[in-house]
Amino acid sequence: MSNNDAPPNFDPMKVWRDWFVKTERDWSESLTRLIKDDAVSSALGQELKAQLYQQQAFAKTMAGPMAMMNLPTRDEMMALSERLGRLEDAVARVEALLVQRKMDSASEATKPPRTRTWKSGDPDAAE
Repeated sequence: MSNNDAPPNFDPMKVWRDWFVKTERDWSESLTRLIKDDAVSSALGQELKAQLYQQQAFAKTMAGPMAMMNLPTRDEMMALSERLGRLEDAVARVEALLVQRKMDSASEATKPPRTRTWKSGDPDAAE
């Protein structure tokens, strides 16, 4: 069999892509129908509740040994992470203000000095 037997403009990647999109769409529709079934959604809900309860029980069980080893718990690490994020935000605001002030003072320094020429020759006449 030679390459001349293939139809012109044959693109195997397009065929694969079309097959993939169709298969993905079919799977999505099938799973959507399955999830909409009351028995299946109820079973999934119970499974999720059981996993959540197991996770909470494990966290409570590990809190004691973690404290004995002087190690932080996940909740303590999350609280520390939030505090650190707020500090980083505050430092960024202060840094932005400093940069703005530096730019303002630099623009003032480049302004020419204000000099006034008096036509009458008496500088006190304007006051």
